[in-house]
Amino acid sequence: MNVITPLLGSQHVPDIHQSWQLAGVWRRAMNLLSDRGELFTLHRQGSGIGPGGWVIRQREYDALRERLHSGMAVKNHPGGIALGETLIASPRRRCSLRLIPYADPAPLASRWMMQAEETGLFGPLYQAASQPLHGELRQFAHCFQKALAGGKVDWSLWLGKGPGLTPSQDDMLTGMLLAAWYFNAIDRGVGSRFFNASGDLARATTSVSVNYLGYAAQGCFASPLLHFTGALRRTERLAAAVETLLALGHTSGADTLLGFWLGQQIIKGKS
Repeated sequence: MNVITPLLGSQHVPDIHQSWQLAGVWRRAMNLLSDRGELFTLHRQGSGIGPGGWVIRQREYDALRERLHSGMAVKNHPGGIALGETLIASPRRRCSLRLIPYADPAPLASRWMMQAEETGLFGPLYQAASQPLHGELRQFAHCFQKALAGGKVDWSLWLGKGPGLTPSQDDMLTGMLLAAWYFNAIDRGVGSRFFNASGDLARATTSVSVNYLGYAAQGCFASPLLHFTGALRRTERLAAAVETLLALGHTSGADTLLGFWLGQQIIKGKS
């Protein structure tokens, strides 16, 4: 059996010793879903890492991708997980993707919202972020403000809107949660109850999005989002971090940045 040892793994990956199905294969990532709806992602080196992921060397990822086919069995293995005749061994190195708030977080300057990248629902980023906000964005922001205060919000009414494997409105909420953790405006208690009034989110949006939102409520984010918040304190790195963020998905990056901006405005009392 061919063996691949990942370069790095997240500390937040779900239990891999359960039943998995290959749910999607792309140039930079392949997703597996468990019977319980949990997400496990294999990332191509150079594409970052998500809270439920392992990173595989580029050449090994590309070779594995070529061998995959529809209906391929995913098998449990004592040393990792097997895709066909390839064993993906448990990584030796693991990292935390939990955002640790700074004592004096630097805000995002408004000029970074003057971008032409398209959001999924509200046009170019510069237009979506301009005042007065679109009515739906104002309502969305109000719901988030209520949730931060500990109020009950049925997020299923909002999620699943827009294009993408992680729909636009979902990416915006992830960005808002990123801002909340970055500015220390949410704690684990509020995070653990954040979706309690929303029922089964899998009925409202994609399984991939449900997992990323669950991690975001716990303060865990994909590495490009963490690099972005880290760069806010080091302005010489910010341009590159924003560029990397905006490159995520078709509109995911722009939607996430818009969400962060809205969250910041709420937390700083400017909305």
